[in-house]
Amino acid sequence: MLRYLGLPYVFGASSDRAVDCSAFVQQVFSEIGIRLPRTSQEQWAALPTVQGALRQGDLVFFSFGGAAIDHVGVYLGRGVFAHANSYGSRVVIESLDSPFYKRVYRGAKRVEALQGVGP
Repeated sequence: MLRYLGLPYVFGASSDRAVDCSAFVQQVFSEIGIRLPRTSQEQWAALPTVQGALRQGDLVFFSFGGAAIDHVGVYLGRGVFAHANSYGSRVVIESLDSPFYKRVYRGAKRVEALQGVGP
């Protein structure tokens, strides 16, 4: 996943030159043999909701423009997540505890193939 850090964000992009948030998540999981839907809304709908504490590899979802899910990242542990940030225009690691992300956070989903993996 670290190889993606700094990769440019481009809405709708899904390549080794640029990604959007859901393509970033999709590509990271594809590298370990897990297929995920393409968009953040499809990923939200397809996965089970996290019950209890977040684990590494959980997907964290946000809504910047209202009720609909429109952003996703990968939880890394210790309160941080990696995502393709449209504001920073690149893949970055940020804190879930920042006031901005706390305000727009909508929940987490667990990739079923990872349910047995420890924290």
